[in-house]
Amino acid sequence: MTERTVRPHDFWLQTCGLDTYRRSSRHARLDTPWNAFTADARELVCTLWVDFIVDIPDPEDGRIRRFMKMGGRSRRWRGVAKQHGDAARANLDRAIELKLPVFGYEAEPDAAALERGQRAVKYFYLDRPHQLKGWIGLRLDDLEERLHIEDAFRQRGLFVSEDSNAQARLFELVNATTAAPGSPGSRDATRSDTAEEDEDGQGSEGNLTAEEYAPMALSLLVAHIFKQTDSVLAPVTYLQLASLLGRRNKHGAPWAKGLGYVLGRVTALIDSVSAQIPEEPPFLTSIVVLSSGTNAGLPDTGVDGRWPGYESLSRKEKRDKVAAEYQRILHFGSRWNEILRLVGLTPIPLPSKKGGGPEQTGWGGGESDAHKALKRYVHDHPEVFGAAAEWFAQEEYALRSGDELDVMFKSDQLWIGVEVKSRVSDRLITDYERGLYQVVKYRAVLEAQARIDRPEQPPTVRVLLALESNLPDRYRDLATLLDVQYVERVSMSAESQAK
Repeated sequence: MTERTVRPHDFWLQTCGLDTYRRSSRHARLDTPWNAFTADARELVCTLWVDFIVDIPDPEDGRIRRFMKMGGRSRRWRGVAKQHGDAARANLDRAIELKLPVFGYEAEPDAAALERGQRAVKYFYLDRPHQLKGWIGLRLDDLEERLHIEDAFRQRGLFVSEDSNAQARLFELVNATTAAPGSPGSRDATRSDTAEEDEDGQGSEGNLTAEEYAPMALSLLVAHIFKQTDSVLAPVTYLQLASLLGRRNKHGAPWAKGLGYVLGRVTALIDSVSAQIPEEPPFLTSIVVLSSGTNAGLPDTGVDGRWPGYESLSRKEKRDKVAAEYQRILHFGSRWNEILRLVGLTPIPLPSKKGGGPEQTGWGGGESDAHKALKRYVHDHPEVFGAAAEWFAQEEYALRSGDELDVMFKSDQLWIGVEVKSRVSDRLITDYERGLYQVVKYRAVLEAQARIDRPEQPPTVRVLLALESNLPDRYRDLATLLDVQYVERVSMSAESQAK
């Protein structure tokens, strides 16, 4: 497939609404920038010289990562080059200060100009847009130690005589979290409105601006939280959110492109009222995840702005980070309605019991009927788990760590704890992994309590995992390594009770 290219004049007109021939085509050299803001001043578009980009393999996952330095000042600049360089650096500083998205398109240098010691764009590659992610401070130090980025630049001969007071910044070329200016799906840089385009470059009916979508998305995400049960938070994919928002292309299909910017506006809405909440709100938009690619099931790269260093984590570390945040989001519970009220939105009605009182089911992680039924079955059938009918038995047994064990059986010689996972966990498979580690934690706490309560002859402690379904195959080896006993398909009758 032939790549699409475009001359500099057409490129800047298409991406930023900037006419570099406004004085005349003869003035193009003077009027063509190295970077420029879009017409609405909400994004910065940069020139990415293909011969200045360095590709570096990441030994952790084998992927090729691409880097470029920008914003420095060379002592060799003279005349127009110095003017353009200073203007480009000022634009970059402003974009960083205002936390605006920075995009770049790869550009082919003109060979004849290079031979004359000059640098001019031959054409831009329209199919090579990137979002630029800056690396600074300790995060950069960690990345440098692992990837040896400076050595890679030296090997390519990409070092210039720089002004020590205006050194270049390192940027990584990453997938865009919203459509790049001038690309299909972006806002038209030459128009004052924010109508978006579909994959064919034609307007999508019914689509709104990011500012209009943001409050809708916030309400939808909070409503989603209130539907969750058993501390299991099922994420929402970008396509699912697009469908919920009614955001569709001209063919009627859900259209997720550009939702990263919408989610950024959702976070900004929450931040605008967070000072009025006693506890800092969790990172709500992290529940929106990719449905494909290497980061499928995880938030897109845009979360790195809120979680510095996220992109440098391994996939497993990212998953653990997200899982911990999901628990914070669930535990925030009905306080999400206070967020909605403060930003001027209507609170989401909470479920009610038949008797009219508020029910904890939903409410950001309350208990489902399936979980209650399975827990009751375990309590009423101690023999399945090695206990006897005459033993002490209690649901929601409080531990001194502040946790609660679903069911506890006790005799003088043996304590048996049972943690329950209903079929609700099938919505988020990693909840089974969490259950295995819960067993490890509860076992350690109960063993400590047994030594304190009965120092002369501590009872033996066992903790098991009771599953309404089957333990996923991927976690069977983990259960063996952690020495966690589990009982599968505990009760078909429990399932019927929940219906």
